[in-house]
Amino acid sequence: MDINFFGQMFNHQNNLKLTDDFLSEHPDLNTKIGDLNWAYNEIGGVIPQYIGKYGSGHYFPYMESKFEIDCSFQLVRLSFYKHAFISLRNAFELGLLTIYWDRNDDSEILIEDWYKSKEDTPFKKQIIKGLSSIDNVQEFCKHYDLIERIVNIYGDLSDFNHTKGHTFSANKLNQANFTRFNDCALQEWIKHFEKVIQLLLTIHILKYPVAIQYTPMEQKFGINTPFGTFLDIEQSENIKSVLDPNELIILQQISDNDENAKSLASWVNSHPNISDKDFKKQLDDFDESMKQMNSNNNNK
Repeated sequence: MDINFFGQMFNHQNNLKLTDDFLSEHPDLNTKIGDLNWAYNEIGGVIPQYIGKYGSGHYFPYMESKFEIDCSFQLVRLSFYKHAFISLRNAFELGLLTIYWDRNDDSEILIEDWYKSKEDTPFKKQIIKGLSSIDNVQEFCKHYDLIERIVNIYGDLSDFNHTKGHTFSANKLNQANFTRFNDCALQEWIKHFEKVIQLLLTIHILKYPVAIQYTPMEQKFGINTPFGTFLDIEQSENIKSVLDPNELIILQQISDNDENAKSLASWVNSHPNISDKDFKKQLDDFDESMKQMNSNNNNK
């Protein structure tokens, strides 16, 4: 086997160790990455999953976006900074597309040709126009320049995708013509990562404002909660914790004034709390179903 292969493997392992050591020495940055990633995991639960949408592919952009987020982080750990930015750009675009397709609550229809690869991915200008048509986005933009920030971060990340000269090159980020750990490049990625996640969370909340309403799902339904549309209290708090406090005030005002969000939250809170007996039965039924599943798998 080519000796260069072993040299490259050692280099990658060394970069991985240097990155992980750096994050261990800077727990604030490590925690920030984890909290942002977890918040984006949580927001997926608010995307509607009722029968009309289920299986249509409407959830696909969000799933792909999450995959790209994971890829971006692993690439940055290995010091593939330019490609980490490219994956981050893909994650951002796909996250925006989740809302773009559902801007009029009919993503199950609009997404069909794109999901089946019969239609090209919309250009940035088209995506921005679609997002700008959402009433709550327009309301938020009276206070904060959300659309301009989306355009700017989209453009910055695209510059890495298209290698807009030396500034956006692997050579600049690694400070070498090979992959090499560079804490400045890592911290630059973290800054972009935070902006991307915060913008994606904001646009999801504006489309689905029930995300930050008080909806104690486990308290009302136990482990058999409705699939999609609602977040439990802890999930909502995890999302709020990574947003700008001042912007969160406006988001909460918009949510509190949104008739659909209030109606959905009222529906949840109108249910009685699940009894200890019923909750235990749910857990017992779940354990039994898992045992049965394992038994069936072992008999195959």
